[in-house]
Amino acid sequence: MKKKIVLQSFLIAFITALAVFCAGTATHFWAQEMRIKEKIVADTGILAELIEEDINSIKSVNNFGTIRVTIIDADGDVFFDSAKSDNADTDNHIDREEVVSAINGNPKIVKRYSETFGYDMYYYALKIQSGGEDYILRVAEKASNVWSYTGVGILYVGVALVFALLLSFLLATKLSGKVENQLKGLRDNLRDINSGCYTPIEYNSDDALNFSIISEMNELVGNLKESYDRTNTEKAKLYGIIDNMTQGIIVVDKDKKISLTNNVATSLFAKAKSGEELICMIDDLNLYERISQVLEEENSEIFNYEYHEKDLVINVFTMDMKDINTDDKMGIILVSDITKEKEVSKQKSMFFANASHELKTPLTSIQGLSEVLLSRTEETSSDYKYIKRIYTESVRMHNMVMDMLYISKLESRNIAKNHEELNLEDLCKEAEQAYKDEITDKDIKFVIKGHAVLEGDSHNLYECINNVIGNAVHYNNKGGKVTVTLSEDSEKVRVVVKDSGIGIAKEHIPYICERFYRVDKSRSKQTGGTGLGLSIVKHIVALYDGKLEIDSELGKGTSVSIEFPKSSKKN
Repeated sequence: MKKKIVLQSFLIAFITALAVFCAGTATHFWAQEMRIKEKIVADTGILAELIEEDINSIKSVNNFGTIRVTIIDADGDVFFDSAKSDNADTDNHIDREEVVSAINGNPKIVKRYSETFGYDMYYYALKIQSGGEDYILRVAEKASNVWSYTGVGILYVGVALVFALLLSFLLATKLSGKVENQLKGLRDNLRDINSGCYTPIEYNSDDALNFSIISEMNELVGNLKESYDRTNTEKAKLYGIIDNMTQGIIVVDKDKKISLTNNVATSLFAKAKSGEELICMIDDLNLYERISQVLEEENSEIFNYEYHEKDLVINVFTMDMKDINTDDKMGIILVSDITKEKEVSKQKSMFFANASHELKTPLTSIQGLSEVLLSRTEETSSDYKYIKRIYTESVRMHNMVMDMLYISKLESRNIAKNHEELNLEDLCKEAEQAYKDEITDKDIKFVIKGHAVLEGDSHNLYECINNVIGNAVHYNNKGGKVTVTLSEDSEKVRVVVKDSGIGIAKEHIPYICERFYRVDKSRSKQTGGTGLGLSIVKHIVALYDGKLEIDSELGKGTSVSIEFPKSSKKN
């Protein structure tokens, strides 16, 4: 670094000095050339004054110095030439450029190669008169004399050039050392930041520019250190949260190389380092290929998978990275271990089924005996109302137990598999008849619109439609309305039951299909509901791979929409 700065600084100084030297030389040469031209003109003028009285007086001059003096008569013949003692062999000069200019009254300096001497010379001629005759006085001087005069100046300039180069070298060395020390300070400062220990750079406040630059660097590096600390803190928090999540997380890049994992993921699968292939972590080839396919197609998918005796729910999706100015995509794999939840759910279902089965026999006995007692007791008897209460509650409990048993069968898929083509309009009318008395008592307007046919088990589909219609009647207002709309196309059958009843608050809708969940317990008790109706509906719809949607507004009624696939065979 230091050598590079010195070399570059010296090279700049050398080029600058060389340019100055060349410019100085050219300027000095031009100045000397002008001085010689001025000298020729001045000497010509002096000589003209000397010989105007007597032209022969020129011959008495023994030394003309560096100039050559020539006198030419009106015919162009040389009368006198200081460079030659004998003028007999001298050419006629009438056509020379400087002579022509002098004759025309426009004297000028001409630079021309001299055949006589074999080098360039400056010529200047002037028309004069002497003794009544016209003559041309010409003065010449060697062009090389310019360089002889210039040489002295070049010597001094050359000495100055060498001195300037030496000085620039010394200054460049000193400056480069200073810059190198400052850069080393900045480098050490950045290294300190990387190691977590930040120390501001020391600087001399006497140098205003240095003070400004280093202070800005200190401020910048200080902000960088704060940002670095904040990033590390946020990173530690993020990794702490990720490692303590109940879900396993695996993040891969576009080449399916691992970027991030958490403790749950490494406990479920094999341990793998960042940068390794995903196959190194997931040793199940079928699972790896399924995840790879979703990532390559840039889709999203949630599926269940049994992995080494564990029940997993795996959510695979891709995420764009355009927010951080890159076109790369990141693959996210979320893994939930639901083995314990499934086991608990299985135990609950077994308890639910066993308890229902065990309760069925004593409840049947209580219902039968209370019915016998009720038939043998007078209505006026004080015991009649108690026996009737026992009978009513036993019937309600018996219905609840039967619903519980039915739900257990639906969950286990241990249910009738009869297939027949059913007219859903007939099932709706049958359900209407089941609630005819209540519909009449409440003066409810019951309307069935449309037509639909579905292949399935009549008992299951009737129970589904009956429970939805029953709720629409039970929780309706007097003078209300229940509308059943049937429709079908080539792919699905749709049943929509809409009522004008009391409605359901929005916060209850996500839970109303759970077992024994009741929005208004007092109202449910009055209507004789078990709290299992919509749970039965949900299980039957799932049995047929259907879709259940409930939309309701408190005080304005409820709409229950059920869609069945037309080609479903899973009843």
